[in-house]
Order: sequence, then C-alpha cells, then structure tokens
Amino acid sequence: MARKAVVEARPAFTRERIVAVASDLIERDGLGAFTMRSLGRELGVSAMAVYSHFDSRDAILVAVLQRLMASMDTDPVPGEAWDDTLRRTMASIYRLEMAHPELATIEVVPQTGENGLAEHTDKIVNLHLAQGMPEPVLTQAWALVDAYLTGFIGNAIAVRASRPSVDCGASGAQVAEGGSSAGCASSDTLPWQRVVAAAYTDEAFAHGVEIIIQGIRALAAPDPCEWRTPEP
Repeated sequence: MARKAVVEARPAFTRERIVAVASDLIERDGLGAFTMRSLGRELGVSAMAVYSHFDSRDAILVAVLQRLMASMDTDPVPGEAWDDTLRRTMASIYRLEMAHPELATIEVVPQTGENGLAEHTDKIVNLHLAQGMPEPVLTQAWALVDAYLTGFIGNAIAVRASRPSVDCGASGAQVAEGGSSAGCASSDTLPWQRVVAAAYTDEAFAHGVEIIIQGIRALAAPDPCEWRTPEP
C-alpha cells in the first residue's frame, strides 16, 4: 500500500505571524527593501492578503517596532530605586537595539517611529512618575536619556558596521563583529580615527549612564532623589 504524502500544515496567517516574518525580513534585507510584495512572498501569500490584516506598510512597521520595544526589560520592579531603573532599562534598550540595528532604524521614520514608540514611551514615563520623580525633573531627564541613547547607539552601530574585526586599544585584542566592543581601530589609523572607533564600547555606555544619573541628581537638588517603584 502506497504511503500517503505527509503535508506540513502552514502556520496560521495571523497578525502576529505577519509581524514576526516582517521583523525577520527587515533584519535580513534591510528596511529599504521591505515592501508589502516582498512580505507577501515571504509569507507565501499575495500582497493583498496582507492588507486584510494591516492597511499599510507603515502600520506593519509600527507593529514591528512595538514588538521590539515590548521585548525590552522595562517592567516595574517593586521597591526598585529610580537610578537602578535607569541602569536596567537603558542597558536593555542598548543591548536590544545593538542586536537588531535594522529594526531600530524604524524609530527615525517620520510619524511611524513616533507611533511605534508611543506605548514604550508612555510606559517609561509612567514608571518614573509612579516612583515619585517630579515631572519637571523627568522632563529634563528624558531629554538627556533620549539624546544619549539615540547618539550612542547610532554611532556604535555605524562603527561596528564599518569595522567587522578591529584592534581594541593597548591590549591588542581582536574583537569580532557583534562582540562586547562596538569598534576600535588598527594602529595604522590616525589618532582621531582610533579615538572615535574605540569610544563606543559597553563599558563606555555604562559610564555614560552614570554621568546622566549624576546630572539628574544635580538637576533635582536639593531633593534627595529617594524615588522608588511602589511596593504592591
């Protein structure tokens, strides 16, 4: 008796699957190559079928960015001090965006980036307000944190992309792309090139976070800054 061919069931065609496949596609081919047609091909459906769940490419990009933001370690931790919250959340944002640079580029797409970040922004703002951080202080702190994350991560990604294998400073150790150092430079480059290339490391990022925390304390003075996440 002939055996019946085994037919693998196609994954359910849901919003969640569309967003997951779109995320993989953007990471593989880049944001510029991402279209409804290319997404449909990847899903094994027509572009029109995708429109049954999302009304535009931008709507999918918003959902992709929301998915990335939701994976970050930004939930409230009862009793946590505000400065530890900043260290934890900023480190999580840094790690995730460095690991998914193509997805992070959605943030700078006009309107789409803002819409995709809205839930994340609301969550972080309310987290610090619930800790008791005064809104005027949080407003100034937000500007510092936002500018730092945008500038550092953007430059770190650019440095890493331009130097897949680099010589990191006096140690002479080689760090492969995706390692703990964002990028350094070989000894035959100019001093400014070595400085810029060696600047964007995990350690440098952590030092910058500490500087921001001290800046917030100075902005809030004479407030003792004893803000904490409420206990349940």
